[in-house]
Amino acid sequence: MKKVVAFIGSPRKDGNTATLVKEVIRGAKDAGAETTIFNLYDMNIKPCQGCFVCRKTGHCVMQDDFQNMFKHIIDADVVVFGSPVYMWQVTAQMKLLWDRLCGLFDENFKPRYDAKSLVMVYSQGNPNAQAFQTSFQTNEAVLKMLGFNVVDTILLTGGGDPNTAANNKELLLKAYEAGKAF
Repeated sequence: MKKVVAFIGSPRKDGNTATLVKEVIRGAKDAGAETTIFNLYDMNIKPCQGCFVCRKTGHCVMQDDFQNMFKHIIDADVVVFGSPVYMWQVTAQMKLLWDRLCGLFDENFKPRYDAKSLVMVYSQGNPNAQAFQTSFQTNEAVLKMLGFNVVDTILLTGGGDPNTAANNKELLLKAYEAGKAF
């Protein structure tokens, strides 16, 4: 059975990002996957201290909610990261999680684990789908170094209203099918 873990980096628990991530997860469940969702705004995640112990040992020394999330990532076949776009980039909570992932590779930048498939979910108020592509490409490059291979990207544009995703049947279907593909 495939394991899929998702991370919602939005303060709106029923907003566009959450709607799309939950639809990816619904598709994964319907395909028989075991699923877990973390809402980063509910989690206690301390900022990385740059001590590099994780690079030596594969484990972070700080004790917070990250420990459980990290275990889920290690055990997962597929990871879903979902975030609205704030200031041309993912939210601070998502970036906080990503900063703590450096234990996924060792001191020589070699991955400790098999590569994970990754679905990226973004929601943005800007109606131009190209507006933040440079940021998205940078994210993909960093995540690839950590051992994630982006297999699909779900992008909601013009999402100033938190119900935009719920009313976009085509995008909901794309999110569902992305999850069902696993």
